Amino acid sequence: MILKTQILTLVIVCSISLCLCTAVHASEMNPLTTFYLDSAIGKRFMENGAANPNADAADLRPAMPPESPRKSPNEAFFYSLILPGAGQLYTGAKRGYLYAAIEVGLFTTYFILRHTAANTRNDYRDLVRKHVIFDGLGSFDNWDLVEDFEHATQYDNWNHVYDSETTRARTGKWYWADLDPALKDEKSIDIPVGSGSKLRLESFDLRQKANNTFERARTFLGLVILNHVISAVEARITTKRFNRQHRPTAQGDNLKQGKFNAFEIDVQTNVTAGVLESTLVFRKRF
Repeated sequence: MILKTQILTLVIVCSISLCLCTAVHASEMNPLTTFYLDSAIGKRFMENGAANPNADAADLRPAMPPESPRKSPNEAFFYSLILPGAGQLYTGAKRGYLYAAIEVGLFTTYFILRHTAANTRNDYRDLVRKHVIFDGLGSFDNWDLVEDFEHATQYDNWNHVYDSETTRARTGKWYWADLDPALKDEKSIDIPVGSGSKLRLESFDLRQKANNTFERARTFLGLVILNHVISAVEARITTKRFNRQHRPTAQGDNLKQGKFNAFEIDVQTNVTAGVLESTLVFRKRF
């Protein structure tokens, strides 16, 4: 009877001690939210099993995996603003090559159109130089490349209602070579229909063609600028998306967002029997 009482007393004391130890350990955890399962394969002695009581616990923590470098949305914006596609490639987005290809295509088209327009403009100016005859003194050396050559394609002679003494003094008096000499002193509005210069009409058509081509070239130049802006804005959005996707998910963030991992793995350090060891812990949250 006495032996049974002693055994019962020993069991009660052990149970109370176990409960106290469990309570102390549970107080360090979030109550009712976590349990720990120590894995035997996760235990290992530090420094080949040698005790190191002076070791700093912080030094024994496992190295965290390297975080993906955060990209700057502002840098991506300016990269693509300068060179379309560069901001996308900055974050590893392959569509940056598409913006770069569009840039090359638009610029190539712009330069081709501008070169064609310049050649057509030179053709109509050469036609003016070849078929305009001066009545008296006159030379193309003093002609304004824009105003005077354009006026020459608009009128059969210089005696038109928009004439001025200043302009006549600069350009001299002239008329088209295929115009009837009897009409060279008539005002352009008084020249009978069908009697005007065919060469003037030809040069006028070339001038209009050059102007239209220049206009198309300016359109493509505008598309180049638009491509820069779109690429820059899209690069900024892409960079923000990249940062969200590669942001390390903290345990606290998961709790705030209502997201829980099925299992979390952690390594904790313990000192048992004078030997410092680390334990692989599987953590389950409810």
